[in-house]
Amino acid sequence: MELTPLKILKCQLFRSARVNATVISAIAILIAPTLAPANIVGVGTQNFNPVTDGLDYVTVHSSKTLKPGIFNLGGFFNSATNTLPYVDSGTQSRTQLNDSLSSSDFSIGLGILENLSVGLSVPSVLAQSVENRTGVRGDFSSTGNTELRFNSKLRFLGGDSGGLAAVGSVNLHRTRNDPYAGSDPGPTYNVELVADKTFTNNVSAAFNLGYRFRNSGTAIATSLIEPMKNQVIASVAASYLFEDADTKLIAEIFGALPAQSQGVNPTRDMTSAEFLLGVKHDLSQKLAFHVGGGTELIQGVSSPDWRLYTGLNYTFGPAWRTESETDHVVRIEPPPIAVAATEVSKPTSEKFSVGTILFEFDSARLVKDTPIILAGLVSELKRLKFVRLTIDGHTDSVGPVAYNKDLSVRRANAIRDFLIEIEKLDGLKIEANGYGPSRPIASNGNYQGRQANRRVEFTIER
Repeated sequence: MELTPLKILKCQLFRSARVNATVISAIAILIAPTLAPANIVGVGTQNFNPVTDGLDYVTVHSSKTLKPGIFNLGGFFNSATNTLPYVDSGTQSRTQLNDSLSSSDFSIGLGILENLSVGLSVPSVLAQSVENRTGVRGDFSSTGNTELRFNSKLRFLGGDSGGLAAVGSVNLHRTRNDPYAGSDPGPTYNVELVADKTFTNNVSAAFNLGYRFRNSGTAIATSLIEPMKNQVIASVAASYLFEDADTKLIAEIFGALPAQSQGVNPTRDMTSAEFLLGVKHDLSQKLAFHVGGGTELIQGVSSPDWRLYTGLNYTFGPAWRTESETDHVVRIEPPPIAVAATEVSKPTSEKFSVGTILFEFDSARLVKDTPIILAGLVSELKRLKFVRLTIDGHTDSVGPVAYNKDLSVRRANAIRDFLIEIEKLDGLKIEANGYGPSRPIASNGNYQGRQANRRVEFTIER
């Protein structure tokens, strides 16, 4: 950005380059030490920054990480009204349109280790509309990519009910003559501490607090705006999951304030805060749709009077399996059986679960490696003089309840038939039940929680 003799503040953006998705994912893995993205965009373009893992919220991090081999692809579009700076007019208001800015954020996230995930986000300006060109003001001289954000997240405490994580990012500037960043700025680094809590299967909340280290360039001589310095960044979110509708209501507040002495911006407060309210609807077990809007709480840098956003998250995997998922899915230590223990009802009764690797998608058909997965269980059942084996099938909440209950019954019976027909166990001692989505062990509000809920539980009585 620069102030021209015509008093028109321009920002020249590098045009977007088409980058092969394989290259993007490889770069994201190589930049693992940089932790996960902060909520306020570093170049003064906009403050809307969707998380790359697609877990739980829109721009606010939860402490959860993508599991090893799980990919999340994200694509968001947003339109912001009255977000560009007007230096000497002071006419911006929620009822008067001066400008609009349409932007996109495309991202990829990948789980690396059990509590470590990485990602890459590519934000771009798509279009702008300026209604009033009088006075000293700013807009973009061309559309295109504004920056690259590499990130990762490390979770060091917690479980399904919440936890703590360290997140951060590095923002690589792709703009020229941006007065908020200065001439020839270096990378911007962000670090945050994330805390979250799931109060029930329907209600959860998260809080992010961090610091932004800016490597601002020298002030642009023709600009009235001083390059921004280090900032404290913070955000908070809460959500409510309507399981019957596969829809989550999400509310967020995110903002930043100067951490160092900062000159006065002629048009906007250097402290910014924005409120978002939206919904996330699960179209399928893998695909989620976002839509919502927001408004500024403080007329800070790049905070719009109004914002509308929409987006998709597509999550799939795992692309690979860990040793514990292949060789030790069922862990038998007789007695007792101690595989993924979830409950011990009495001394002679053990209960454990096996997940969705037993079935093909949306089906009761057993996968080919079922004999390997159930080898430990079958060996122990043949060795032990068990009185009864109860098989309970469970599903996630996506789809009609009646269909899911029927699917869980069919899956439990498929395992029962396998044990009787293939392994030659006594059918009179084996019972199969199905409970559908009625007994979740994790949140149905994200892909990984739904994976955990699609399970089969075994109870052995001896």
